[in-house]
Amino acid sequence: MNSWKWIWRTTATLSAAATLLLVFGFGYGARELIFPQTRPASAQTNAEAPLAQREPSEEDGAYRIAAIGDSLAKGTGDATGQGFARRTAALLDNESDREVRFLNNLGINGMTTGELLEELDKPGVRYVLKEANVILLSIGANDLFQGGAALQTGTGSPSAAALEQALPGTEKRLGEALGKLREINPSARIVYLGLYNPFGDIPSLREAGDAGVTKWNAAVSERMLEGDNMLLTPTFDLFQRNPAAYLSFDHFHPNAFGYERIAERVVQGLQ
Repeated sequence: MNSWKWIWRTTATLSAAATLLLVFGFGYGARELIFPQTRPASAQTNAEAPLAQREPSEEDGAYRIAAIGDSLAKGTGDATGQGFARRTAALLDNESDREVRFLNNLGINGMTTGELLEELDKPGVRYVLKEANVILLSIGANDLFQGGAALQTGTGSPSAAALEQALPGTEKRLGEALGKLREINPSARIVYLGLYNPFGDIPSLREAGDAGVTKWNAAVSERMLEGDNMLLTPTFDLFQRNPAAYLSFDHFHPNAFGYERIAERVVQGLQ
């Protein structure tokens, strides 16, 4: 009898200990998910790491796609989370005989041309871009439109004067970013997403927005023609005809239908 009591007590003790460990482990994991801790970079992740120094993989005929830039590059507004970048990869996979690999989406909400220049100095970002042979780039809208503040906050409406003032500096920084991209990856096809006017159906904002976006797209188109293996994908006409059909609820980013149409344009240019 005593031996049975001893076994029962031991089993109960072990069971309680296991439960405590499980609860502790779950709590720790949840804390890491909800409140992730910043950890010092290890020797394998800093600027001197072998990863940052590796040469890109040898060309094997596959599409190796990476996206970088602002919230449009990220796919904000698409309820499916795919955006135009992953939709481009999916369309290519369906329509091309080549293998398609989507490497990474490096898009960041709110990114400006100045912030893009800083991002292009990061070793991890540079490694992904080295591996790609198609780089999808969306940038400039936050410089010109302050991320849609004109519509969403009622301040900073895109007047002709404000857009005219923002254009030269934004264009200069974009040129520097394109130069950095070419330094990182001399041979990849760089596909720049042309801007559209998200305020085209708002009479008080239409004229200035149209003028600013048209001038910007023309300037970027010239830069892309000067570069090697660069392509501008136009989007202005898509959103000009029926913005309500292709814009998300925030009236600034595309919705799933808008991103799908953009992806179709990108694929047309790549093939």
